[in-house]
Amino acid sequence: MIRLLLIFIFFPIFSFGQLCDSLLLESIVNPGPYSISSIDENSGVRNGPDYSGSTIFFPTNLSLNMLPSIVLVPGFMNSELTIQNWGDFFASHGIVTMTIGTNLLTDSHIKRRDALLDAIISLKKENQRISSPLFGKIDTTSVAVGGFSKGGGGAQLVPKLNPNISAILSLYPWLDNPSSSDLNHSVPTMIISGQLDAFAPPGIHANVHYNLLPNTTKKLKYEIAFASHDAISGPNAGFGDVGVRALSWLKTFLLVDSCYCPIAVLEPSTSSSFITNLECDLISDQIEFFSDAKINEVRDIFGRITQQKFNTPLIFFFNDGRVEKKIILK
Repeated sequence: MIRLLLIFIFFPIFSFGQLCDSLLLESIVNPGPYSISSIDENSGVRNGPDYSGSTIFFPTNLSLNMLPSIVLVPGFMNSELTIQNWGDFFASHGIVTMTIGTNLLTDSHIKRRDALLDAIISLKKENQRISSPLFGKIDTTSVAVGGFSKGGGGAQLVPKLNPNISAILSLYPWLDNPSSSDLNHSVPTMIISGQLDAFAPPGIHANVHYNLLPNTTKKLKYEIAFASHDAISGPNAGFGDVGVRALSWLKTFLLVDSCYCPIAVLEPSTSSSFITNLECDLISDQIEFFSDAKINEVRDIFGRITQQKFNTPLIFFFNDGRVEKKIILK
């Protein structure tokens, strides 16, 4: 029996302590630990012909010079503004995030795919533009794409034309009669859907997309209970569970940081359906239990004294003054 310990400082913060070769993980909160800034066409960013306007969000106090990135496109009849909360969130966790608008609000999923491909060119040019604050700081080999609704559908089509992207984040996706050949790629794909989505019902969109992806492709589908076609909540959807899982997916595949993998695949209580074929082998044999400090008491998230138990968020009060929130997975 394998037990995996996740350590929290306060909800919804996660840390693995010593689990991954002493790697200290950033706390998954919104906003994250880094200050952010942004640039756009007025700052000299290229405005490509296949999209209309963009904003690039980036961390300002992160010393890492090879920053991963993601490009996001909105959905049908949605402006760039509807996805910009993802820019703030991801950038505050160290991921450069480019949000773009479309030439027409009615652009098809194909045109949104093309918009993402064009925006990747613009983003990579920032790594070469001397006057850019991102000059020499973008890891051009670690780029993800994503989008909402038809944008999320278009993102899933990008690997057919650019197989070198590192991950896909498909939010409440819409695709018109996709085939297995459309989604025949190896790029790790996370699909977020809403149980009550009337515009892109999971039964004919997200679920179909997940099933059409090859079983050899790392994939995950998280259906949010009672959620609709929600373009606004962004990382706050599912009481923040969506942001936690999306960030962990990107950290796993953009940074090749498997320490985040167990968080990505941990089914949240806000899901009505959750399925993945991703297995987190890296830490399967790395066990960490409590330190030598003694536990004074254990409380549940409502503050009630309780006993230690598996698969439940608990707050541990130690005799050395530490307070930690933990989940022990069984």
